[in-house]
Amino acid sequence: MIVGRNAELELLNGLLSSVPRTGGQLVLVCGEAGIGKSFFIECFLQQTEFPHRSAIAWCDPLNTPRPLGPVRDLSAILLGDDVRSDGSIDYFEKLVSFTQKSEQTLILVIEDLHWADQKSLDWLVFFGRRLSQLPVLLICSYRDDEIGPSHELRKALSTIPAARKTYVELPPLSVDHVRQMGSHCRYSAAMLHEITGGQPYFVAELLNSDADLTMLPQSISDVINARLAVLSPQLQRFLETIACSPGELPDTIVKRLPFEDVTTLCDRAIAQRILLAVGKAVKFRHEVARLIVAARMTPGELQQAHKMFLTAHLAQPDAVQELDTIVFHAEGAQDTDVLLEYAQRAASNAATLGAHREAALFLGTALEYVGDTDIQTAAEMNERWAYEAGLSLRIDDDVIAARERAVSLWTQIGRSDRVGENLRWLSRLHWYRGEANRAERYILQAIKILETDTLSSETGKAYALRAQFFMLQEEMVEAVKWAKRALEVADITNDFETQAHALNTMGSAKLFRGDLEGEVELRRSLEVSHRHALHEQAARAYTNLSECLIELRVFDRAETLLEEGIAFDTANDLDAWTFYLIGRKAQLRFEQNRYDEAIEIAQGVLTQPNQTVLMQMPARIILARGGIRRGDEGADESLFEALSHADQIGEPQYQLTTLIAHVELGVLQGDPCIAAEALNRLAAFDAAAFSPVKRAEYLFWRHLAEAPIDTTDTLEPYCLVLAGAYLEAADAFEARGDSYLAGWTLSQHASDASHARADALFQSCGALAARRALRQRSNLPSISNNPRGPYRAAREHPYDLTAKEQTVLAMMADGKSNAIIADQLSRSRRTIENHVSSILSKLSCKNRLEAALRAQSEPWILPKPA
Repeated sequence: MIVGRNAELELLNGLLSSVPRTGGQLVLVCGEAGIGKSFFIECFLQQTEFPHRSAIAWCDPLNTPRPLGPVRDLSAILLGDDVRSDGSIDYFEKLVSFTQKSEQTLILVIEDLHWADQKSLDWLVFFGRRLSQLPVLLICSYRDDEIGPSHELRKALSTIPAARKTYVELPPLSVDHVRQMGSHCRYSAAMLHEITGGQPYFVAELLNSDADLTMLPQSISDVINARLAVLSPQLQRFLETIACSPGELPDTIVKRLPFEDVTTLCDRAIAQRILLAVGKAVKFRHEVARLIVAARMTPGELQQAHKMFLTAHLAQPDAVQELDTIVFHAEGAQDTDVLLEYAQRAASNAATLGAHREAALFLGTALEYVGDTDIQTAAEMNERWAYEAGLSLRIDDDVIAARERAVSLWTQIGRSDRVGENLRWLSRLHWYRGEANRAERYILQAIKILETDTLSSETGKAYALRAQFFMLQEEMVEAVKWAKRALEVADITNDFETQAHALNTMGSAKLFRGDLEGEVELRRSLEVSHRHALHEQAARAYTNLSECLIELRVFDRAETLLEEGIAFDTANDLDAWTFYLIGRKAQLRFEQNRYDEAIEIAQGVLTQPNQTVLMQMPARIILARGGIRRGDEGADESLFEALSHADQIGEPQYQLTTLIAHVELGVLQGDPCIAAEALNRLAAFDAAAFSPVKRAEYLFWRHLAEAPIDTTDTLEPYCLVLAGAYLEAADAFEARGDSYLAGWTLSQHASDASHARADALFQSCGALAARRALRQRSNLPSISNNPRGPYRAAREHPYDLTAKEQTVLAMMADGKSNAIIADQLSRSRRTIENHVSSILSKLSCKNRLEAALRAQSEPWILPKPA
């Protein structure tokens, strides 16, 4: 029987019964230690009459959590042997696929989520974002008083749609509830409530205590210690020993401990309600009790207990050894040799699972003991920790110092290949931190050292990075040269990652300069990335190729590639790349003069949490540029902010775009000072920094700002503008679908008819600021009260979904089946199936699940609330 939780149980039963109709739900059972979260979940599972299948897993309070620990446990229960242990993909995609196909509603439970490893939290996000399509009630418990605002668990939960999660906060029991739990021989219900604060676990401990207490206990520790005092010395010692090991203790480990008749000891502790049987394992009924029992030991006794467990775990066959647990006990036992060996093995296992944060923590533990090992091991430990920490924790002085130590150590034993590789990494790290000069110095050092040795994959990677640096600084000739060198090495060393990286850089460098061969190489990079599951390289290829195609105004191919890339990034949870690419979709709409849609998409990106400045940059620029053209209040401030971020990043591609937009702003506002300041900065850039398109745009707005130009040698139709052939240029701009620049070109022609035509073009794309500016130099009448005009494109859906398709998509995202949608919309199932098929085609999605994820990533594609 459970007391005081009826309302919460009814809520869970209601959510469980709704899963078949509306899709999966996440229930977060939270409260402080001792509030009864585990017992509440246990009672729910026992009393619910709804047909289901359940699986339960726990997170343990190890120094470094088990990578994907609870997820691996759930997979073992649900999938059995049908899951590999050599990577994380099965624990993500296969588990989702299994649950999606389940004919039964599943109840999955993860206890003590506040102790979860980062990779398990990544899984929670991955799984949670797909809940609408899964027949799952996922119940997770955690202590809400142990996670602050910046805790990784809170960040993970914030990314799961609000409609898919329900918080169940368990309050303390009332005096009446305490009375219902039972009576005590000495204390009234009111007194028990006062002592325990209404925490069910503490109340139960007091009610179970038959110790002769002459005064009220000062803490629950007194109660637990009083219960232990009446046990045999052997049982006390046994409990103290196993208290040094958190979580479940398998019988294969417990039976290896140096105690006589361990089975009887476990049975007695279970009978005393101190331990709990969990299958073929035992655990303390509550973590608080384990900590109190462990605290009874002296440091020497605790170390000896860890040695007992370490011996027991090492005696296990290699195939079943828990590496993370061995590291935990090796550290407690202060066994340096075992710690160094198993920390590295545990880190490798964690990295294989994609748990890079935990890999860094394992290696960080071992780094404290590298002084007791040889130079090569110390060097490997430093570079491995630097890689894992830089990938998952931070890029700070400690990471850089570890790389520098690795360089020094490898130098001592003459390993020039490893010296060069770590110098390459130092270059990357300083580039990430915006320290371009240091980055260049290190990559040059790396190449110099690597070139003195036999060609290796490290040499190819260094060449590829050098090529990328040149491309980002718009030095395209050098970028292509170094990319070719990287490709030559990649062919020799059979290094596909270097091949994909170099093809990407070379293709981008060529295509940005108008060489169409670059598209072939970018598509080869994409093909290699897909073939060898190089997800980040694939995302980079989608990004660079779509950006090039947009600049070259090849809008049809750009649109197709964007949709494919967004679907790929979304399906693989590459959130940063997803929203960067969606920002490029906003750019596409901007270049199509569909400013309303461009701004709506950009705003959606900028509201997404946990996005870096770099990944927000395309959306931030489009928000400012679109707002300026529409005449939005505050758009000029957005542009200044975008320029500030561009300068922070320090790449010409962003600086040139925002500075050219500042010249346009000066023209729109009739403020020569704004334009002059931007023109001065633009003139300071090397001519090679401009792509042909960027150079043409720069000269166009420089001409409109009435700044001197000494050349007309540029792309059509810009050259016609510079030559004063305004009517021909306007026709050419219109022919390529650029109403906005056609309007500005006509504004330069001194005739009322040209000005009227320009005004109509500005009105067609909603360019209110340009219409206002035009009236400063023409005889046009004042703008009406409906200045935006009809602007048909603004009323269209970004993916051309009809109103009915938008409604169906919203219901799909909410987990409704075709039958339910047909019933609620009073349409036939065949009609709804046709709508769904059309939606999947327009969104470039393979199935309903991908469409639901797109709706979560791009909420602006759903119909706006009435």
